[in-house]
Amino acid sequence: MKFLGAVGLGAITAETYEMLHHIPQLERRFVEEVNYWINQYNSAKDAVDKLSNKLRQQEGEISNLKEEVNYWRAQFSSKSEEVGKLTFTVNKLDELERESTSSISFYREKMEEAIKRLRETIEKYRAVLGDERVSFESKTLKVLEDLKLTQEKLLKLLPYFPLIRDLSWGPSRVVNDKIYDLEVSLEVISPLNTLAEVKVSLVPVEYEYFITRYGMRREDYPKVFPPEETKTAILKPAGLERETFTVGFKDIIGGREYLIRVIAKDVADSTNFEERKTPYIRQFENMARSDSYVVLSPYYLWYRRDLSNWKDGHKYTSLLGEYRSDDPIVMSKHIDWATGHGIDGFLVSWTGYEYGDLKYFDDNFKLFLNNPLSKDVLIAILYESPGRLRTIGNPNAPWEKDVNSPENLQTLLSDFEYLSKTYFEKGNYFRINSKPVVYIYDSAAFIGDVVAAINKLREHVRGSAGFELYLISDHAHPSVLPGDNKEWEERARSFDGITSWLGGYSGEGRYLGGTYENQIRIVYSRWGKWAGENSKKLIPFITPEFDNRYVNWGCPNCIPLNRSPQLFEERINIALKHTQSPQIIFVGTWNDFFESTTLEPSREYEFTYLEILKNVLEK
Repeated sequence: MKFLGAVGLGAITAETYEMLHHIPQLERRFVEEVNYWINQYNSAKDAVDKLSNKLRQQEGEISNLKEEVNYWRAQFSSKSEEVGKLTFTVNKLDELERESTSSISFYREKMEEAIKRLRETIEKYRAVLGDERVSFESKTLKVLEDLKLTQEKLLKLLPYFPLIRDLSWGPSRVVNDKIYDLEVSLEVISPLNTLAEVKVSLVPVEYEYFITRYGMRREDYPKVFPPEETKTAILKPAGLERETFTVGFKDIIGGREYLIRVIAKDVADSTNFEERKTPYIRQFENMARSDSYVVLSPYYLWYRRDLSNWKDGHKYTSLLGEYRSDDPIVMSKHIDWATGHGIDGFLVSWTGYEYGDLKYFDDNFKLFLNNPLSKDVLIAILYESPGRLRTIGNPNAPWEKDVNSPENLQTLLSDFEYLSKTYFEKGNYFRINSKPVVYIYDSAAFIGDVVAAINKLREHVRGSAGFELYLISDHAHPSVLPGDNKEWEERARSFDGITSWLGGYSGEGRYLGGTYENQIRIVYSRWGKWAGENSKKLIPFITPEFDNRYVNWGCPNCIPLNRSPQLFEERINIALKHTQSPQIIFVGTWNDFFESTTLEPSREYEFTYLEILKNVLEK
């Protein structure tokens, strides 16, 4: 309280009057009374200052005691020892606060009493000595009254100083969407005491709950959240009441959020702090922007541990553990990892997980689009027709969906109207020829007048939302090649593009040309030629693996499509060779752990397949 100390009242004493000559006895008595009450005021004020300082010093102890109270309350039981500890701690806390505040109140009352008595003394002698003789004392009284009010106001403000204002940050070096350097700016106001030090720290956020809640292995934690030390800058103030500071932090590793923490301290050891949390900062540069291909991977938002859908079986486990799809850090990791290895976007499953909870998925998709990194990744809808349309007719062919059924057709129309109004307008929605892309999964299994149904779907979306759709089917199937079935080809023509889901996995292990690699060469060569002749677009689709033996509804005797780094690289090169302008391929899935088609880093193969994809695209 340098201001209060500097305006002390020691100068207002009887010595002031010794410079005056011929002071009558009455005036001397007046001066003695004035000095007495001023001394009473000063003594009380000194006591208040000391007690206030002591209370500030004890704030840490009070805080610790409160934490101890909370601890013992949490541990409360019938044991007399614990009850005694709780009682003792509460009593000590109450005593400390009561003693400090009651003493301060007592001496503040004495200050009030001194001012009151001084006022009475001045008024008593004013009538005898006149206004001129007591004018100096009247002004002194006014100073005392103003000083007391000022002190009380400053004491109320004291906990807020030094005041940290306008704490903000921004990137100062960005390469391919990755922030490498950032700059922090702030203002500190310290009108009561000289500012001694400002400490600014960049603190990496840790996510222990991935281990405790999702079952992430502790040895995998640094693979997911790369270790990084806290960076701290200690700033020396210029001694002004109001100062602006700017500090930069370089070479940020990323892969997490960060706390920007500021601690300001003045010469009286009063401190204040302020914090801001950054959004997730990428670990990897967005390499998807640097190549000439558009790589999309199916993405699933169906995981939630409260319903234990991870129990359905999986050969591999994500490096993240058995996570929830609505976790924003999980979403950020997925975008960071995918785009950092050349995947431009996700074909987001709608609704996925066969007859799944549509609301859970829809809520998660909206969360995904609100993620700070969603701007870095393209999205398109993977319309899950098996989960949205009913099987009507042949019970031996549950995969067949009759689009002539009024119920199925209405579901199709209402779903697409909702998708158009909710998702197609997003700035990062993937478009071909300015048309929003939708891949209708298992559309090759549609029966009925498919051409008429697809035309009606297009007209409905055009009329209700104003969009021209770009629809992709999976008619480029290895079981039907061009020339084999005219009706099949006619249905394929009602779409804009064709692909083959995962390149046509065979549970019996029999592939065209003897291997999966030869099969995708044949399928994409033959259907690619057909697409060119019919003004359609072929989009090659490959997978690192397919193995559904670990899924409850899987095929225990099926022969899996094996995972192999060398074969995966070969498959990517085959797909790239058969692209058509614009050059688009589907790879994956990203995170269907139930059928082992995943690219997402796992405990078992880590980043191997993402690194292969990135290396091939960079070549």
